[in-house]
Amino acid sequence: MSTRFTKTVPVMRTLMLGGLAVAATALVALAPSSRAEEAAEAKPAAEKHAAAKTAKARKPAAPPAQNPAAPGEPGLLPFTPAEVTASPPGAIDITSDETMEWHNDQLAAVARGHVIVTRGEDTLHCDTLVVYYRKANDGSTEMYRMAADGQVVMTSPSQQAFGDHGVYDVDQDVTVLTGDHLHLVTRSDTVYARDTLEYWKQQQLLVARGNAIAINDKGDRIRADVLVGIMEENAAKQLEMTRMDAKGNVLIVTPKDVARGSEGTYNVKTRIAILTGDVKLTQGQNQVNGHRAEVNNATGVSRMLPDETVKGGRVHSVLIPKKSDQPAAPAPAAPPAGGANPPGGGAQP
Repeated sequence: MSTRFTKTVPVMRTLMLGGLAVAATALVALAPSSRAEEAAEAKPAAEKHAAAKTAKARKPAAPPAQNPAAPGEPGLLPFTPAEVTASPPGAIDITSDETMEWHNDQLAAVARGHVIVTRGEDTLHCDTLVVYYRKANDGSTEMYRMAADGQVVMTSPSQQAFGDHGVYDVDQDVTVLTGDHLHLVTRSDTVYARDTLEYWKQQQLLVARGNAIAINDKGDRIRADVLVGIMEENAAKQLEMTRMDAKGNVLIVTPKDVARGSEGTYNVKTRIAILTGDVKLTQGQNQVNGHRAEVNNATGVSRMLPDETVKGGRVHSVLIPKKSDQPAAPAPAAPPAGGANPPGGGAQP
């Protein structure tokens, strides 16, 4: 996907008739980006003054949502989407409170001070934004990358993502967030990550890397090295998470059990998780080992299943009985009657 930026320039022509200046305003023309500076210099001073006055009078935009810290064990966060101003389909609108700079030698534009980027129903808030361009085949320039820095907040109708830094790859339509307290919030789920949060828009995938944790509004919790959330449109045409794939050091905690495995898949609707690879189900001191397990968070029942790929594969359990369940020790024998000597001979003292 590519987006071409052009600048709209009003053109004014002045006709001299009989020594009197008759001003006629032409229609708005789209000037190629290579002639943008030349057209801008041709603007009358009065027009420049009016534009500056309008920009000064514009009401500052509301501050972006703050990135909430997540002290201690993370939990489910409330979803509070910010108000979004719709833009023309496909258009990218960028505003800032301070400056916008164009670096011609680097083919880059820099916006500073509470930057707001709007595209359709999606918005991006950050402190600084750098937009990178490249030469297109027709000689114009096209945007291919955006880098956001400082208090990065991404908002769409169905989710919000928070980070310190963000990079958007236009060609792949992928956004990657990094920084402290990385998390994404939907109406029913909160996903945390230590290393990166990635959103693949075309594939509708969310990827959390590094001690990733997903929590839903029912209290289900899954942890892994990498979590991949599969999202689909619901009846209201909004994205919602339907499945979560986990890879590496998978951990699922229920009120009764702790389940561990190498990989896992969690079905959001049924609340059933399937774990595979060196699976261990632990309840108190009891543990069941196997290759495949089913953890049903809705019913609270966990089952260890045999390995379907191995003939005769069996499930191994290690149960530790409670002390009250162990057989009682036999009572000591009563001493012999009549003062008889104890076994082995010898007189009683």
